[in-house]
Amino acid sequence: MNLPFYSEDDVKEALSMTEAISAMRKAFTSLSNQIAIVPNRINLPIKDQNALHLSMPAYIKGGKYIMIKLVNVHFDNPNNNLPLINGLILMMDAKIGTPIALIDGKSVTSLRTGASSGLATELLSKSDSKIGVVVGTGAQAVSQVEAIQCVRNLKSIKVIGRTIDQAEEFCKQFDSFVEPGNNDCLVDADIICTATTSDNPLFEVDDVKPGVHINAVGAHQSKSRELPSNLIQKGKVYIDQLEPSKHEAGDILIPITEGIYSWDNIEGELGELIDGKIEGRKNDIDITIFNSIGNAIQDLMIGTIILEKNKN
Repeated sequence: MNLPFYSEDDVKEALSMTEAISAMRKAFTSLSNQIAIVPNRINLPIKDQNALHLSMPAYIKGGKYIMIKLVNVHFDNPNNNLPLINGLILMMDAKIGTPIALIDGKSVTSLRTGASSGLATELLSKSDSKIGVVVGTGAQAVSQVEAIQCVRNLKSIKVIGRTIDQAEEFCKQFDSFVEPGNNDCLVDADIICTATTSDNPLFEVDDVKPGVHINAVGAHQSKSRELPSNLIQKGKVYIDQLEPSKHEAGDILIPITEGIYSWDNIEGELGELIDGKIEGRKNDIDITIFNSIGNAIQDLMIGTIILEKNKN
């Protein structure tokens, strides 16, 4: 069997960030309307390699394709100038079950994660937001920068890395309004994106101002988090899907374990917000938080667009 393979370049050529954000709108509503079939992903710890393997299938009722994404997360890779995430997507014909194509998983993961933050930012941040901060300097951080400037007319984006050198190198790929920063920048931010592998909070609740919108997309294990418990308490929290979040969303699970939060406190799923089933931002001082662990339906949506655009 000789399947076509769509590379990172093919993914970038197939759709823009704006198109990806539109696709995420459909992805999240399909989850909340329960037409998407997405079981909890298989989470295989590979502790002797400081790594994690994820297997993520998805299907939309009546759809043309079945998809499974296989992802490896090697946490030591960035220290060796290697990608944190590697992966592969297999697209299959839903009617007869045959494999159709392979797609680079790393690039799709980055694109759809950024696009989801872009969508949440469009829905939840203040419309006059001017200052963005991105915490992280990996591939996921690149798509966060691209996505938030797609939906808001920002005048500045500051990037916080583990070192100033990493932040400076990262910023070279963007225009001059994307600049290195530090935690002192957080207090002025209207939009904050966290895309890291941190196990512990990246900043404190007093580091951010009322009215900020936060996209927290880096933590996807029950004992990992990027945000402090009292910030989760203070904010209006939106998620991608409830059931998998109950197993993997450490930013929420840890405050629940501490006895200071519960699932009843969250606002709901992003798809419910899109459909008008729940409320979004009510005023200019609400702190809104999109806590995303990622969902295979996002990958299926992107994969579907790639295949449809490359039909002979």
